[in-house]
Amino acid sequence: MKCFVTGGTGFLGRRVVQRLRNLGHDVLVLARDAEKAREVEALGARVVVGDLDDVAAFAPALRGCDVVFHLGARAVSSGEWEQFLQTNVIATDEILRRSFEAGVSRVVYVSSLGIFHVPRDGVSIDESSEYDHHPLLRGHYTRSKIDADRVACAAARSGKPVVVVRPGRIYGYDHPLGQPLYMGRVKKWIGSALLIVIGKPSYPTPIAYVENAADAVVLAGTTPGVDGRAFNVVDDTDLTHRRYFRALRGLNGCPKLVVHLPVGLFLPAVLVADILHRLIRRRPWPVAYQLRRSGRNARYLTDAARKDLGWTPAVELDEAVRRTTEGRP
Repeated sequence: MKCFVTGGTGFLGRRVVQRLRNLGHDVLVLARDAEKAREVEALGARVVVGDLDDVAAFAPALRGCDVVFHLGARAVSSGEWEQFLQTNVIATDEILRRSFEAGVSRVVYVSSLGIFHVPRDGVSIDESSEYDHHPLLRGHYTRSKIDADRVACAAARSGKPVVVVRPGRIYGYDHPLGQPLYMGRVKKWIGSALLIVIGKPSYPTPIAYVENAADAVVLAGTTPGVDGRAFNVVDDTDLTHRRYFRALRGLNGCPKLVVHLPVGLFLPAVLVADILHRLIRRRPWPVAYQLRRSGRNARYLTDAARKDLGWTPAVELDEAVRRTTEGRP
């Protein structure tokens, strides 16, 4: 099978490329960074020089490919909305269109669990759950992933062979943003030993070890009969903050003590700040919405991935966090 991978030099993408090569597939990787390109070339992949902001320039390389894995995205926290719109939304739409014009048999789009609406505490979210009702109050990255997911799912509903994979927060030793381990959605370090986490100890922790997430992405591209489907991917639907932080105890660089503070403790002050923000700027304060959202416990169901892709996390939590703190795959 011949595969084309965007984002193949990245954190998750390198693992996907490695698995595809291990399975004996011919792999083309879109790359604009020469040094990172050498890493995937060492895996036996071939490099196509290009950029998501100019899909037309690399579109000829899609011809003859069987599966396109679209992992590439602008994933930084800064920048103008127009940059995220172009790289994450418009490019996704164009890759889908040009892939099918080129005769590609399937496109796998890698999305995010952050796209979903969390309406209340204790809700269970599956692949059919609603998009966030307030995307303008999310960061540019998440807002653009919501829009790109809409594009991919619209193509799937129209009968195109698209598969969407929605991983939780991905972690691993070489995380590009210097955040190898999940340490809570809203948190504050006090020195190097004490971590303050906003949220309940019972908060479900929707994370995926990068090696496990890569397995799911490859399965989405190689499993027959799953065209038009979407799959949530977290290692353990029932993992809580309490159990997760217990697994970190005693490991290098991890907190010795974790203190959980309820979101409700901060809501009165946040409500006042939100009212003042609305008066001055005449629109809601995104931070207020995001903090309220962070206090709602949601379980992300992965039954579809486990049943229809045959996916299970090959690396369990204790081993995954140990590998991460030891700086090894």
